[in-house]
Amino acid sequence: MELDKYRKIFIQESSKYLEELDAVLIRVEKDLQDQQLWGDIHGKIHSVKGMARALSMTDLATFCHAMESWCKLFQDGSKIPDERIVQLLFDGTDLLKAFVAGEGEISEPEDLERLRSISEDLSKDPEEWVDRAEPEIRLSATPGKIDRIRVDYALIESLLARSQEIMLLEKTLPPLTEDQISAGLGSWINHYISMLKGLYFQLAQLRLMPVQDFGELFVKTIRDLAKAYNRDVTLEIVGGEIEVDIGLMDRLREPFMHLLRNAVAHGIEPSGEREKAGKAGTGKIVLEAERRGDQLILTVSDDGRGLDREAIIAYLKEKMSMSHEEMSVLSNEKLLNIICRPDFSSAGETTQLAGRGIGMNVIAQAIEYLGGNMKIQSKPSKGTRFIISLPLSLSIIYAVLFRLGKYILAIPTSHVHAIESEEPDAPHKGSQFCDLRSILRMGDETKGKGGHIIRLRQSASSRTPSSEDGGLGVSADAIIGNMPLMAIPLGELLAKTGLFAGVGIMENGDISLILDLEKIQVAGA
Repeated sequence: MELDKYRKIFIQESSKYLEELDAVLIRVEKDLQDQQLWGDIHGKIHSVKGMARALSMTDLATFCHAMESWCKLFQDGSKIPDERIVQLLFDGTDLLKAFVAGEGEISEPEDLERLRSISEDLSKDPEEWVDRAEPEIRLSATPGKIDRIRVDYALIESLLARSQEIMLLEKTLPPLTEDQISAGLGSWINHYISMLKGLYFQLAQLRLMPVQDFGELFVKTIRDLAKAYNRDVTLEIVGGEIEVDIGLMDRLREPFMHLLRNAVAHGIEPSGEREKAGKAGTGKIVLEAERRGDQLILTVSDDGRGLDREAIIAYLKEKMSMSHEEMSVLSNEKLLNIICRPDFSSAGETTQLAGRGIGMNVIAQAIEYLGGNMKIQSKPSKGTRFIISLPLSLSIIYAVLFRLGKYILAIPTSHVHAIESEEPDAPHKGSQFCDLRSILRMGDETKGKGGHIIRLRQSASSRTPSSEDGGLGVSADAIIGNMPLMAIPLGELLAKTGLFAGVGIMENGDISLILDLEKIQVAGA
């Protein structure tokens, strides 16, 4: 049993080192003579070797030793590295992952053959090896199942403290007389429930992962695709701080693999072609995340050549027998959505990478299954955007909470420009003011009390105010504070009002209503 425990630790720790190793190899590929990076690579491989030796995983330790011996030569400047050497180390890292998954053993015939071949190459002098033909680039498969997320240590400490409190709370119940039991027990139960709500709030956060971590799962894949297609491509992640339920992100791995593959295979042009067109030689793919109301908006865009409209028109003619007149009345949106049909393919030939006519159909079906939808935008020579809207099952947002009459309301912090004091019965400043009391049918119960004006940014979707005094003003009786909320979708009845974007659960278990800023903007206009 003790050995099983150490094997689990080995798998966890080695997997972490190998993920980090991929990232460092990508960096060293751009600066081949950075000795510090080579030292970092050597250190991570050495760590895996040390753990393997401790568990008597001889084959794994031997292979690690061969890899780190090469790294030493580049770490101290004895040899000049080559891009092909980096590719060999990428291949070696993939084998290390297979070793770790097999707890020190490799059984697949293909992997055994790769082990023999790479071990043979690593036994040679690097300068002798680079005289060989460039190795075939093996594309990374779809990232494996998401089974780990990064957790803030402070959150774990807080959870442990709360758990201890709950275990000890039973001992705090005082002896009660028959006359006291009703009130005393009620107070104890309320305290107990409050602690359970707080514990649930924090435990739910452990199911969340930042979009940044999700995007980084594909960095190695994009690198491999770019190499295979002779492209120069970078991945940029915007809104990576947004945290989303891990279950939702796990279901998006396959669709995003197809989107990114298409962006490199069909979108991004070769560097020479881009420069002739006045573009930067390096193509860019952007993964952007945004929360709008109770929707998660994920956008994948590239600055490539755009969708092949001629291929779409040819498909409509040949496969659907459409005339020019029929095609002329199609909207741009409907025309572009043709690429989501099961048998559509713009590739001239079928390869391992593309041209099988299933990619976009797979994406469309997967998003529909998740209750979402996808919009496609494309301009010739400018690029293509895939805008995916998905219902948010669970997320954590920061919001400004305030009281208005009997309601506790929330506005996402990113949409708040300023908070101003409001004198009783003073005229409202600014060009616009939204009377939430009237919209919520609160009557006159809170008028004349004074309080605050929450000034929103000029656009609910804009992060930068376009004027000094902000945009729409919303009245508040009291400001509770800026704090994290667990945002969950609305129930059917609240959704019908059209005023709220979701329900926010505070750390103490209290409920707030998250205002739909787009609807409020319209109401206040």
